[in-house]
Amino acid sequence: MTDTVFARLPTGPLILASTSVTRQRLLSNAGIEYVAQSVRIDEDAFRHAAAAEGVAAKDVAVLLAEMKGQAAHSSVAPAPGQLLLAADQILELDGKMLGKPSDRDMATRQIQGLSGKTHSLHTAAVMFREGQRIWHHVAETRLQMRTLQDGEIASYLDIIGEAAFWSPGSYQIEGAGMHLFHKIEGCHYSVLGLPLLEVTGFLREHGLAFAESASKAGESEADR
Repeated sequence: MTDTVFARLPTGPLILASTSVTRQRLLSNAGIEYVAQSVRIDEDAFRHAAAAEGVAAKDVAVLLAEMKGQAAHSSVAPAPGQLLLAADQILELDGKMLGKPSDRDMATRQIQGLSGKTHSLHTAAVMFREGQRIWHHVAETRLQMRTLQDGEIASYLDIIGEAAFWSPGSYQIEGAGMHLFHKIEGCHYSVLGLPLLEVTGFLREHGLAFAESASKAGESEADR
C-alpha cells in the first residue's frame, strides 16, 4: 500500500488482486488507498483453451481478470462492501493471443514477431463486491513497433532485465520500451496495465474522494 494516500473509499482500502509492480505503482501515484493480494491461476492453459474455442481476445482478458478476482476474494475475505479490483492484458497479433513471456528466449521471439507490425493490446479491469462482479471495462490500444534488429532487441532486454517478464510483448513504455515504438493509439495507463481513468471514474461513483487530512494539509500550507 502506498505511504502517500490521499484518495480513500468509504468501505475500506481497495483490494488489488495482483502483485504487479506496475499496477501497484499506478494506484500509488494516484494516491489511492489499497492492499495487494497475490493470486495464482494457470493463465497459459486458459488462454490456449480459449483460443481453441475461438473466444475473442478482449473476452479472454475479462475472463482471466474475473478468475483472478475470484481467487483473491477466496483468499482475503473482504469486509462488507469492500471493493476488489482485478486486471489482465492480452496482446493480439494477427489474430493470435500472446501472454507474458516465461524466459528471455520467449521474450526475444515475441519482440521479433512484433517488429515492424501493428498489434492490439486488450487491457481488462473487473470490479467485485461481496464476491460478485459488478463492473468491468476493456481498453484496446493499438501499438506500432519499429523494425528492430536482433542486436537492438538483445540490448533492450539487457537493459530492462526481469521487467521483460512482467507484460505481454516485454515492453515497458514508461522507460526504455518507448524506444521500441513508432506509434501508440490509446490510453497510456492501459498499456501499463490498468485503464486507470475508467477505474477511478467507477471508484468515484462509489465514494472515492480526497482524504480529509490531505485537504486540511493543503489548507494549512496555503495559510502559511
